[in-house]
Amino acid sequence: MNHTTKIIFAALLTLTIFSCQKSETNDLQDAQLCLNTAAAADAQNCVSKIASNTSENAYKLRCSAVFISKGFGSPTSFISAMDQIKNGGTTDQSGTMAAMATLNFGLDTAAANSAFSECSNSGVGIYAQISSVFKIGTLFSALLPPATPGSPLTPAQLEGVIAGVSDADVGNVIISTYGTSCGDTTNASDSTKQYCTELAAAIAAGSSPAVIGASFKNKLANP
Repeated sequence: MNHTTKIIFAALLTLTIFSCQKSETNDLQDAQLCLNTAAAADAQNCVSKIASNTSENAYKLRCSAVFISKGFGSPTSFISAMDQIKNGGTTDQSGTMAAMATLNFGLDTAAANSAFSECSNSGVGIYAQISSVFKIGTLFSALLPPATPGSPLTPAQLEGVIAGVSDADVGNVIISTYGTSCGDTTNASDSTKQYCTELAAAIAAGSSPAVIGASFKNKLANP
């Protein structure tokens, strides 16, 4: 390859890389704009062009798309439900269980798995925490009959089926969530601090996912 050919090749390669980067940026911007006004039925279509993009921004958008597609598009719904972790508990009811009664995808475990995967990879701690509440809540709620429209699940209903959920499945969610979002909670919300404290206590109970999951489930059932 002579010197002139090398220069041409380098110029074409630079142009190709720049074009790809520009295209990816445009796709991310398009996805964001689409999600800003998307109805639940259209949310997943908004992120179809970034399905293979592994940047943190793409994970954030795909994470958001799952929640919007399932009707959880309002930040207010997350905030009020997460607040139950710190102040929703009673002598016979876990605040976290109260949050899970609201923050779950019913019988749709596939949506819970997708949200947990996308949100955990987003690099945003609160996304990982919320998606883990949804995943564990869905593991519980999936064992119940379909809820009557307009009749939300109750913590007591979830407590009634908690024993039927795999300890190891719950433990793996806890280990992943704690590792990605509980490293530094100095400036975190009270709900986040409380949730991370609960995850830390479960992890301290043993080294295997099954033991960790069993500890967490026991705490939920016996606050």
